[in-house]
Amino acid sequence: MNDSEKEIFHFKRFDIAQENCAMKVGTDGVLLGAVTPLPTSDKPLRILDIGTGTGLVALLLAQRLSEAGREDFAIDAVEIDNKAAQQARENCDASPWGKKIIVHACSLHDYLKNREEEVRFDLIISNPPFYNATLKPEDEARSTARHMDSLPVREIAECAANLLTDNGLLSLIYPTAYDTEVMSQAIVKGLTPTHIWNILTKEGKPCKRKISTFRLALPSGQNESAASRALTTSILALRDATGNYTEEYRKLTDPFYVSLR
Repeated sequence: MNDSEKEIFHFKRFDIAQENCAMKVGTDGVLLGAVTPLPTSDKPLRILDIGTGTGLVALLLAQRLSEAGREDFAIDAVEIDNKAAQQARENCDASPWGKKIIVHACSLHDYLKNREEEVRFDLIISNPPFYNATLKPEDEARSTARHMDSLPVREIAECAANLLTDNGLLSLIYPTAYDTEVMSQAIVKGLTPTHIWNILTKEGKPCKRKISTFRLALPSGQNESAASRALTTSILALRDATGNYTEEYRKLTDPFYVSLR
């Protein structure tokens, strides 16, 4: 097996080559792509994947939409690192949904500034960098991929506030330690949380990750039923007390993983 073959992660319906990507395939990306609710609009769907990396999350969403009978979708995947963007483009082109995913090799700021059409998104999704409080690694590409100063939550929240459809969702995964920052930035930009998944690596262990979805807050003076605006929370444990994968996690990821070891 040559070096490049070692860097390919095989899923059931697509492969992820990742030798040119600083951040490799990981549980966070799979969880985000598997847990996030799919848009339900009866119009053609538009999705924005911010910081796509290998293209993993975009491809997971494309598979889920296709298997749900929705072929009328388009995904814009934005990636600031040129090498990673090129690899994401190759991964998407090699998949069954290559024509539905466009990879943009640029920052989110430049994507928003240069986009040609006024479009709103039914879903904006991101596995953002978050290690802005840690010592930066020496490798510049990995540093860019991991640090919040390259893609602040504030910038993602502002993008969502401006570009989500009325019923659109923003979906993020992040460490629990950043919950206050994520929530405050979202609320300041006019977003309200709809669902929070508390991710446990093992039953009985503290929550280390969260997946949160947000929607546009209602303008002042507008009313909606309390039930439709209520925040719901869930707990998802990856392993049970004995160390085996939980049935919930297996069921969630079974459409994607070739095998779960």
